[in-house]
Amino acid sequence: MKNFDYFIGIDVSKDSFVVSIKCKEFIKTNLSFSMDKYGFENFIYQTSHLKNSSICACEPTSIYHSNLVNFLKEKGYNISMVNPYKVKQFFKFVSNKPTKTDKIDSKILAQFIHSNFTSIDNTSDNKEKEQFKYLVREKEFISVQIAKIKSEIKRLLYLVFPEIVRMGNFFSSGIISILKIFPSANSIRNVSEEKFVSSVEKYLPKTGKKPDIKFIYKLACDSIAYPYPHFENILKMKIQYLQFLENQKYYINKLIDEMAEKIYKREIEILTSIPGIAKNSAIYFMSEIMDIKRFKNEKKLIGYCGIDPVIKQSGKYKGSMKMSKRGNAHVRRISFIMAECVRKHCPAFGNYYIKKINEGKSYREAIVATSNKLLRKIYTLLSENRLFI
Repeated sequence: MKNFDYFIGIDVSKDSFVVSIKCKEFIKTNLSFSMDKYGFENFIYQTSHLKNSSICACEPTSIYHSNLVNFLKEKGYNISMVNPYKVKQFFKFVSNKPTKTDKIDSKILAQFIHSNFTSIDNTSDNKEKEQFKYLVREKEFISVQIAKIKSEIKRLLYLVFPEIVRMGNFFSSGIISILKIFPSANSIRNVSEEKFVSSVEKYLPKTGKKPDIKFIYKLACDSIAYPYPHFENILKMKIQYLQFLENQKYYINKLIDEMAEKIYKREIEILTSIPGIAKNSAIYFMSEIMDIKRFKNEKKLIGYCGIDPVIKQSGKYKGSMKMSKRGNAHVRRISFIMAECVRKHCPAFGNYYIKKINEGKSYREAIVATSNKLLRKIYTLLSENRLFI
């Protein structure tokens, strides 16, 4: 690996970034730049003479670092995205004060890269894969919002039309179409059955099973619900929002499927060859790890997922084993979901899970162990570019 003479720590925030430059000693500290074109160009003006003999260390900060990092890469700077957890531990080691500011952070980053640059992968991030990761996360966010808005709609329906909830399947497209026009039992029974039927028939879906409109009218007439005009308006708004979210999810699903076919086709084929892992899970997993080559071995992958075991022991005291939970929470969640599926559908993992249960492990301990085994297998398959047999 190339040797560097200068080490540049860059601490990024939403509106600015702070820079410290270190050789054997610090030669510049606490240089502040605005997060705009002027700030970028000012940084280049002050550091361009160091470009070929320096390496810049930057922590991932949500999406705020992306424009700066891409700009510096285009200008030929050596950039290393460092692990925030390692930097945090390094800070505890070198500092005897808990004070933490942007200025201190930039100096710590410069010191960290000076001490650790030989062990840090300096390969460029794939912009398309990085964007894909956030696209998949946006789908997850939309799914959570849909679940939340459905709970709110159900709660309102228990007030304005409880009988339709007990009927079941009240989120079908047919029932939702009716509730958009008549959002309560009271609004239905205030019109004649003939008018109700004629009003909703033209809005019902043309395909699939249609709701029994006359039965719904009878439910409304016999309903215990009282008139709540303001809650009816709220229900209408929430139904409109639900349909908006579902349309967004449909659109984002199409984008994800198109991109996944382009950038992760082989990886998805490998992962789905394991019985129990569906395409959606494979896409979600690959969007978070991006490239198996980022991990030197299977332990690094398990650590990234945050399910590596942590044991605290001192003298006669030995604490219970726990997960570190220091890694990526998104990929940790999907790892557990995949482990739960493969233990049900793949004998190799199912037998391993049963073995752990028979050893006296709790469900959680057994599923964590199964997740570890699954990740080791995934690492091997992706590294060797072969399917599960």
